[in-house]
Amino acid sequence: MTTERKTRDSEKFFIAMKMKDIEKIRKTSFFFMVSALAFLFFITASALFIAFAVTMKPTPVIAFDSEGKRAVFSGNETIHDETSKVRVHRFISEFIEKFEGVSPNIDEDLTVAYNMLTPRFRQILLDKSVHREKIELWRNKNFQTKFNLLTLKFVKGSFSVGSTLTVEGIGEMLFKNVIDYNNEGVQKKDFVYFSAILVVTPVSFDLSPDGLFVEFYKGSVLGDYRSLRAFLMEQKKEYLIEGESREVFE
Repeated sequence: MTTERKTRDSEKFFIAMKMKDIEKIRKTSFFFMVSALAFLFFITASALFIAFAVTMKPTPVIAFDSEGKRAVFSGNETIHDETSKVRVHRFISEFIEKFEGVSPNIDEDLTVAYNMLTPRFRQILLDKSVHREKIELWRNKNFQTKFNLLTLKFVKGSFSVGSTLTVEGIGEMLFKNVIDYNNEGVQKKDFVYFSAILVVTPVSFDLSPDGLFVEFYKGSVLGDYRSLRAFLMEQKKEYLIEGESREVFE
């Protein structure tokens, strides 16, 4: 009897020891599980905070300063309250390339050019359907042009907001295949004389990154250099090809 009781007591002891080990393991597992959940919650909260901070931060924008150097601005910064020679060069070069040139995407190019016009001038050209035939002729064709500005003269006006700026100049329009199967390169080069009146607005990424809109534009495609020279001499504008071009206000 005494032996059986000792045996039962021993079994109870070992059972109690097993229960303690199980309870210890359960508590340890619960601790690690809670810790893991807390860590995952911290990571998730941090990721959400970073994502929110990124969306609230103004998007950096690349622009050009008065010397033509690249500069970074965020959306809530004022760039300039006047335009500059560098911006006029860039603006008029892009405008003439899109407005006078051709490409398989000529309708998209002209959309860009028309968005650079004042509403008044844009409506005039739309009502006259100036480019309808040109779009039908060149859309999806394997031809494109590249405009290089050679001379730009500032006739009158200023770079201040609210003023108008009259410019004139010459450039060359290079004509080539989009896909050059026979490695022909530039097939044709025409000279272009242009005159334009630009309206100066605040330099704004919402309105105009160059602070300019075209109020009036007239371009003449003149063929080779001799045709250009004859035209300029007839118009008494040969100063555009005499010596080094100057950029001055008269």
